[in-house]
Amino acid sequence: MSVRAPEAGVTLIEMLVAMSVFALIGLAGYSVLDTIVRTDRQTSGRLDSYAGIGLALRVFELDALRAQGGHSQTETGFSFATGDGRITYKSGANGVMRQIRKPDRPAFNQQLLPPPAAMRWRVIAPGNGADAAVEVLLAPTGDTSVAVSKLVALTQIPPVSE
Repeated sequence: MSVRAPEAGVTLIEMLVAMSVFALIGLAGYSVLDTIVRTDRQTSGRLDSYAGIGLALRVFELDALRAQGGHSQTETGFSFATGDGRITYKSGANGVMRQIRKPDRPAFNQQLLPPPAAMRWRVIAPGNGADAAVEVLLAPTGDTSVAVSKLVALTQIPPVSE
């Protein structure tokens, strides 16, 4: 066995082992960073989606408070009569849409949620018809199993036929 001099540097084997260890540490670091970035993107996307749902539910609730003349419901839409027009919500190929119609102006269409979002309605009324409410379900992906729902009061807003 040969003895190395104290001034002799590192051997090729030692250098290869050190480079392999650093490469493994770098790969592990990259993997962790990639996971963090993907999780952040998914979380941000979900937060944006739920913020949009919260806004759509709040707009629906405020329209219900403004309603004066009654409400009507179809399979694809729900309408409120206001003092100066009608506000209609529709769910379809364009996502969740809100339309404001006034007699002296053209209809104003507003997209509340992009496709494939879906909105469903279910009017809940006690036996005597007083203090009705509507349950609104908003599904950001169109899948109602992951829908967000809210109960909105329709007090003193009788149903009307269109």
